[in-house]
Amino acid sequence: MSRALVRRRRRRVAACTLAVVLATTLAATPASAAGQGGTTSSDSPDNPVAALAEVLATLLGSVRAEPTARATPRSTAPDATAATAPAATAPTPSATSTSTSTGTDTTTRTAEDDAETGERVDAEDADASAGGRPYPGDPTTEAVLVADEDDRLDEVRTVSSMVRWRQLDMTTPYRLTNGSTYTLVLTKREADYTVTDLLKLAPQTFVRQPDGAFLLTENVVVQPGATLALTAPGGLTLRLASDAERFVSIVNYGGKLVTRGTSTDPVVVTSWDRAAGAADVLTDDGRAYVRSIGGQVDLRGTQFRDLGFWSGRTGGVALTGTDRPTGGALESFGRELRDNVDAMRGQQQAAGTVPDPAAPPAGGTVDGVLPAGDLPLPEVDLDDPTFSYVAASVDDVTFEGNAFGLFLSSANGVDITDSVVSGSLVDGLVLHRFVANAAISATVVSDNGGDGIVLSRATTGIVLSEVESTGNADDGIELRGESLADGPSATGSPVGDYGNNSVANSTASDNGGHGIEVVGGRNVSLTANDVSGNDMGIVVRDPASEIAIVGNRLRGNARHAIALRDGVLSATVSGNVVEDGPNGVYLRDSVADVRRNTMSGMTLHGVTLVGATEGAVVRENDLAGRGPSAVDVKRATGAEVADNDTDGWTSTKPFWTVVRNAAQPLTVMWVLLGLLVLVTALRGLGRPRERRHPYAAQARMAEIVGRPANDAPLPPHEARQRRTGEVHGASH
Repeated sequence: MSRALVRRRRRRVAACTLAVVLATTLAATPASAAGQGGTTSSDSPDNPVAALAEVLATLLGSVRAEPTARATPRSTAPDATAATAPAATAPTPSATSTSTSTGTDTTTRTAEDDAETGERVDAEDADASAGGRPYPGDPTTEAVLVADEDDRLDEVRTVSSMVRWRQLDMTTPYRLTNGSTYTLVLTKREADYTVTDLLKLAPQTFVRQPDGAFLLTENVVVQPGATLALTAPGGLTLRLASDAERFVSIVNYGGKLVTRGTSTDPVVVTSWDRAAGAADVLTDDGRAYVRSIGGQVDLRGTQFRDLGFWSGRTGGVALTGTDRPTGGALESFGRELRDNVDAMRGQQQAAGTVPDPAAPPAGGTVDGVLPAGDLPLPEVDLDDPTFSYVAASVDDVTFEGNAFGLFLSSANGVDITDSVVSGSLVDGLVLHRFVANAAISATVVSDNGGDGIVLSRATTGIVLSEVESTGNADDGIELRGESLADGPSATGSPVGDYGNNSVANSTASDNGGHGIEVVGGRNVSLTANDVSGNDMGIVVRDPASEIAIVGNRLRGNARHAIALRDGVLSATVSGNVVEDGPNGVYLRDSVADVRRNTMSGMTLHGVTLVGATEGAVVRENDLAGRGPSAVDVKRATGAEVADNDTDGWTSTKPFWTVVRNAAQPLTVMWVLLGLLVLVTALRGLGRPRERRHPYAAQARMAEIVGRPANDAPLPPHEARQRRTGEVHGASH
């Protein structure tokens, strides 16, 4: 075999090897780019790598249909669409969690993508659950009934104000007619109104039943200065009429509502369908409810069952304040104003400058209207009137089967202990707006149609301790801290965020949505909680800051155990124990200090970072599990990842996945250059090198001109060969 043939074969082998390496690299590059959040699109016409891959694949005769499928943009997948589209409602938990329940060995690209991008989209501001069970009532008729109730209470308030301002002698309870219904108004007095008083004041509408219970068939309103005490020896059962004919309510309008029972002899307040002889379970025609507007509430040893419909304020048991001045403040202001006017008129009459008030008005003067000039009026700022906040104490109380279990708004100093909220049609325990300084402890919230516990916007200073939220259709505990407005608004709401809330030593388990969710706000602490069996464990999203997630235990959550995404800043994730799930900590476009967490049984990643994570720190975590990688940072930028213990992690990446991740264009280029140098060096090894004159291959001048260059005679043998050649040439 000639030397030239050997060289040609070597060149062919080198070319084939190079082609195989390039084909493998370029075929893997598009999928790798797609796995990195779609930052490099393999089907883009401006991508020279993809173009070269296609040309090379064509030349090698290995064009396949698979690269075409891989070239589909990542955003067209169903999970990615759900993660980015501005949907009005969240998908159901079942639809969002199926893509990640992949067993113990999650190694395919599809499972990894679904788990990493299958985020749920929440409604922008849905205080009622958007992802729970559908509401069973009639929205059209129930909304009208809520408006009718507001009108009725406004009429009661108007009459009450007229009574105070006109000094009418209405010191005893009176009754108002509202269409076909009646409202018994309990006026101010020192002694409490009791069951005995109600039997006297409303003998036809407050009636004892054969089984000892009491049936109320008219509305009751408690005015400021009055106290309604519902209690009786051996317990009390109060049934509020609620059927197709009418529904009634008990409304504490600035007074005091007291229920006193015990665990063995409770006070039971329930709706009652007189035709069915049972509690009213339908809301489409309205349903009886209990509400406090301002004033005080003291509930002990009580059960509220099957109450309320549609709105929070008519949702069952509602403790709400009002943004109007309190009746007491108006009354005080009016009294002081009247006294000062009377004093002024007396002084003027004594001086003979004002006519007798009994005389007919003259000169356009009207009784009660003050003349111009300086008057000794009380110093009351009408632009900042006294606001009415309800104050409540709730101990050993059960709220079962209501529309909203317990609804609070504009409340200050609320204390809820040893209570149960279950089976609500919408959310369980709702702190809606302007609730401050509330303590909720040793309370169970379960099996509600929406969220278990909701801390809506404009709530601050809320402490949840030893609370159990389980089996709810949506989130277990939701804390919202966004601002009420992001600029000028019709109501002039402030633009600042809210917070200073905490959840400690509590349980959030087996909920259809997240265990604990924080939406915006600041200075929120989640400490020593047990979060298990939810769609996700702890989720913090939207611009939230100063978030502490410390010392929690998270087990068996379907997707991320802890997720911080979309603008979270100054978060601390430390000392948490995470067991059994796809992802331990998921960080997307957020900044957090993730340290000293212990994770085991992970099936995808211990820690995942996606997007802009400049300033994030992932250090000193103990990561154990089985999945593609312990720490996934291939789609993130700017994070510091170091000193994590991954000895207990088993990588499940297939061989070609490893090759694909390693085969980046620059890496391939340097590898090929190194191989070229190596092959060149190897070719020179083991081959003997003969020393030759540098000009040995050059022709001699004598051979060119046919005679010696120095005209020396030819050697005998050369002369003989030349003569022989000449003779043969002549013969031919």
